[in-house]
Amino acid sequence: MSGEIEVRVRRNGQVIATIQRPLRELDGGPAVTFRGELWPLVKGSIEIGGQARVAEMPPASTTERVVVPHPAAGPAPVCGSPRESEDLRSNAPTWQADPVGEPPEARLIVDAGPGTGKTHAACARVAALVNSGISATRIWLVSFTRTAVVEIRNRIARALDDPAEAASIRIITLDALAWAVQSGYSNDAKLTGSFDDNIDRARHLIRNDPDVRDDLARVEHLIVDEAQDIIGRRADLILTIIDALNPEAGISVFADRAQAIYDFSENRDETGATNLLEELEERGFRQLQLTTVHRTKDPNLLAIFTDLRRELLAGGRKDLEQHMRREIRRLAHADAGRAADLRIDKLSEDTLVLMRSRLDVLIASSYAGLHPHRLRLSGLPICIRPWPAHLFWDFTSRRITRSEFEKRWHDRNVQAPFGCDEAWQRCFEVAAESRLVLDLHRLRMALARSNPPMLFCSPEFGLAGPILGTIHASKGREASTVYLFLQERMAADETGEEARVLFVGATRPRDRLLVGTAGIAHGQYTQDRVWRRTGNNIQVEVGRPFDIEPAGLVGRPFFSSQEKALAAQHAWIAQPLRDHMAIRAEEPLGWRFVLSSGDQRLAGMSEGFRMDISRIAYQLQKNIVWFGHGRSMGLRTMVVLPDSPVLENMLEPWKSSGFLFAPLLSSLSLAPLRSR
Repeated sequence: MSGEIEVRVRRNGQVIATIQRPLRELDGGPAVTFRGELWPLVKGSIEIGGQARVAEMPPASTTERVVVPHPAAGPAPVCGSPRESEDLRSNAPTWQADPVGEPPEARLIVDAGPGTGKTHAACARVAALVNSGISATRIWLVSFTRTAVVEIRNRIARALDDPAEAASIRIITLDALAWAVQSGYSNDAKLTGSFDDNIDRARHLIRNDPDVRDDLARVEHLIVDEAQDIIGRRADLILTIIDALNPEAGISVFADRAQAIYDFSENRDETGATNLLEELEERGFRQLQLTTVHRTKDPNLLAIFTDLRRELLAGGRKDLEQHMRREIRRLAHADAGRAADLRIDKLSEDTLVLMRSRLDVLIASSYAGLHPHRLRLSGLPICIRPWPAHLFWDFTSRRITRSEFEKRWHDRNVQAPFGCDEAWQRCFEVAAESRLVLDLHRLRMALARSNPPMLFCSPEFGLAGPILGTIHASKGREASTVYLFLQERMAADETGEEARVLFVGATRPRDRLLVGTAGIAHGQYTQDRVWRRTGNNIQVEVGRPFDIEPAGLVGRPFFSSQEKALAAQHAWIAQPLRDHMAIRAEEPLGWRFVLSSGDQRLAGMSEGFRMDISRIAYQLQKNIVWFGHGRSMGLRTMVVLPDSPVLENMLEPWKSSGFLFAPLLSSLSLAPLRSR
């Protein structure tokens, strides 16, 4: 049989879409393909959920497309306001167009301003797809941050008929996806440290490896979040993935052009590179819009969320950035004054303090001293909570039973945001050998990754108090009260990016916005480490991801015996919050730096730290051999792989256990510059 006909798609007797398909044959009767399967055609309709057969044919041509949702489809599935209800299946907000009820194979760009429930709608879209019968394993969701991945999975679980299915949905960041493609399909996969290299390798595999393409062809729906910030190589990767999907696979892309901050790593620029949204528009993706703001009911904030957003998107003003500054200050609830005068100790936990640059945040954090606060910055170490180290630092066997686990938990009075049962369950998810036994080698392999499971991590660097962060690193987050400190800029920005950065910062609050001045802080970067010269001194960022390594905490040559390493570990446990630590270069150690408090040696800094300081010193033609004001904001767990060569330089029992304590180092440490 041949020819192309119009077909109504029904679910439970209700028409949900109208499609065009070539006429096929199934068991001697008419049939059409839909989502890669053959469905019997009865009176111009197919009933999905009935009997189908896998289509033994090449994928349908890209000209086979959904025409329109059928008007007889009735009300679309609804989802609740994220502020009013955590149940995505009730309390429908007002949509200009509802992406949740769109056909599974639709290809959409959903424009969603801040507070309009973008993440909520994306989660509800996934839940509706799974509840309609699409296998959870055939849905992929690409998110922007690891923190968002956890939040999204939890929201989806609450909305599913079977919450356990949330674990089967592939929810992943784009960089983690690029590495997963490599590590899963390439024998010579190598994590070089360059995200661009890893993305390029992943694209090559997707284009050329039949196994990768076969897996992608099984994906029935791809959801992309924060698409406005996906440009350059990352945009090319998404487009390569889309090209490898079955032409009938659906795609839902969520974005807000008003929050497009391309320079999301602060010192990288991909302006002029591939823009994902522009490419998808050219491919004919249909555009929907979410319009109702749910984040706030405050009239001043609503004016920022809606009126300023319209002006920002309209563009055309030569003074757009200055106009945004004036309007944000006018609509703010109070003047926050100078950042230097901010009292961190007077702020509540649900307060977000935002600044434009990394240096501004580190300066404000330095003023806070040991008053509890958290940092939200790119380029900080992963903060695995300390409870795994409390449990396992001296456990040298490979396996632990549940009864041993519980005994250690209670005997050591382990502190965590949850109890023993929840801790066991989290370990069980990644390291179960049997119902009552954990394989600690598996646990170490999971936690020693560059992106360990967020189940074990704190989303910010630090464990309590208000959050200080850059606007870039706080995209997608919100708080009851936001302090926004603005730098005065001397040069006009013709790209509009600075105006968008201001808009992102001003749309984080739910209730109150206070706007202040950060002043002008001039910093430089060496190997992504920020520093600034102040007269005959220099302030340098201490606390980058590899400034402290396992051997520097419990190994040679910094500790000559197990007793001395154990004393240092106990010192960190007894006093995790520390200020005014000294960091000195010692000649017997090849001028590597040692971290100490008084006469107590606490750790040795890495060779990478020494090399960075040497580069800065060479640039200034000075010597740098001592820093003051080193600071620890708490404790975290550090984990070493079972087969890592690092173990050779570690002392027992850490060499066998693979678990140890590490400080949350973060400071803008001061050093005198000495003549050469």
